[in-house]
Amino acid sequence: MVSLRDTTAVVGGGTGSVGEGIVRAFLGAGARVIVPYRSDGKRRRLEEYVQDIADDRLSCRKADVSDPEAMEAFSQSLRREYERIDLAVACFGGWYYGYSLHRMPFSDWRTVIQGNLDTHFLFIRAVLSIMHERNHGTYVMINGGQSEVVPPESGAVSIVAAAQRMMTRVIDEEARGNALRTHSIVAFNPLRTRFRGTEVVESWLTAEELGTYIAGLHTRAIRNADATIHTLYNRADLDAAFPGRTPVR
Repeated sequence: MVSLRDTTAVVGGGTGSVGEGIVRAFLGAGARVIVPYRSDGKRRRLEEYVQDIADDRLSCRKADVSDPEAMEAFSQSLRREYERIDLAVACFGGWYYGYSLHRMPFSDWRTVIQGNLDTHFLFIRAVLSIMHERNHGTYVMINGGQSEVVPPESGAVSIVAAAQRMMTRVIDEEARGNALRTHSIVAFNPLRTRFRGTEVVESWLTAEELGTYIAGLHTRAIRNADATIHTLYNRADLDAAFPGRTPVR
């Protein structure tokens, strides 16, 4: 099992259906985890989900990741309270369905941009900036595989997915020459979460298994840990990444 003992991690989107699995994996590996949140209901849901393993290592902070002022305040609190941020994960965005691009209402377009790009940008400003200042840490963006395809009536998602992929390349280039590591994990298939119900495929990764992969990436316990972009399709990819890992059935 990968150990994250003595690791301080920040998980943006940690109260979401995928993010909560990442948080649980990190806590299970021994990390101290900080999660900005907007919804009190989702905060309580996360705290209840991890209460069996969290001890006092989960810190939820009221901070709307789409609000520049709130994220600036969140960033300043991290600077005051923590000597370093070892690991940060940006897990933002959501699906959109309903219109071809030429018929899409502008209000829907703004919602997609805000939820899938603005949040990533503000989290980079809030957290990655600290890593640059202290020349330390691993920064991971979670992206979908829609940048490679154009789903019917969901083309806006493909556009922002491609932009997220370029965002990863930009932050990687800007980190050259220092001790930072920046990565993108592209999950091509849906992830199994607590809220997906019965519409799942057994070979899909769970959100918690995605967190295990990120922990292995941070600690260099997986193969190709220095690659910028990591592509995952199913649980077989997780098994192949860890040398000597027993496949999950």
